[in-house]
Amino acid sequence: MRRIILIAITWAATVTGCDRFPDLSVQVTANLDPGTQCQVTADQDQILLRGVYDLARYDVVPFSYIINPRIESYIFNNALEFQGAQGNLQITDFDITLRLPDGTVPDFGESLPNPYKETTSAVIPPSNAINGVSRGTASAIGVPASYIAPIFNAAVDAGFDSFIIDIRANGTTSGGFSQQSPTFSWPISFCSGCMGVECDPPLEVGDPQDGQSCLPGQDGYQWCSSIAEEDTGTTN
Repeated sequence: MRRIILIAITWAATVTGCDRFPDLSVQVTANLDPGTQCQVTADQDQILLRGVYDLARYDVVPFSYIINPRIESYIFNNALEFQGAQGNLQITDFDITLRLPDGTVPDFGESLPNPYKETTSAVIPPSNAINGVSRGTASAIGVPASYIAPIFNAAVDAGFDSFIIDIRANGTTSGGFSQQSPTFSWPISFCSGCMGVECDPPLEVGDPQDGQSCLPGQDGYQWCSSIAEEDTGTTN
C-alpha cells in the first residue's frame, strides 16, 4: 500500500510538473511608444503610461487602436549538445476584453464579441540565465475601429470618459508547451480634438501632422484638424 501511495504521489508530481502551463513564464509588462520613427524595440526606455483616442479624427477617418505590448519570457534555455533549445516562444495572438473603469464588461451583441482575439506574431528566445528574462514585442490591433463607437457609448452612458482593455498574450514554445500571460490592463481616455493641430499645405485634414502614417489620433500622435492658408507672397 505504501508503495502504491508513493507511486501515486510521484505520478501526480510528474503530471503537475509537465502540465503547469499557463503560468508566469510569460508576461506583458508595458505598452511601448512607437516614437517618431513608428518603430518599437523591446529594450527601449519610452513606454506609455496610458492611452488616448481622439474621437475628432475618428469622425474624419475611422481608425483602430493599435497596441505594442512588451512581452517578457522567463523560460530558461535548456539546450543540450545533442538537442536544440526548446524555449523559443512564439506569440501568436492576444485575448482582449473591453471593460469600463468600474469593471463592467459591455455586451455589444453577437456581431461584436467581447472578449475577442487579435492575431500577432513574435518570437522571443529563451533566457540564458536561470531566473533571467528575455524580451520581445508584438504589435496588434487592440481595439478594432468597429468597436470604438459602442465602447464610447457604453462609457458615456455609465458616466466615464475612458475604458480599459485587458490583454493576455498567447503563444507556444518550440517544445510544444502552450503559454498564456496574466492579464495586462491598459487604460484609454477619449478626447475630441485634443491631438488636432493646424498644418501647412500640402497636408490635408486627417493626415498625420508629421506626414507619416503612424497612428494619427492615438496616444501622442498629432493629426491635421485644419490646414493653414497657403502664403502666396502677395498682399492686398
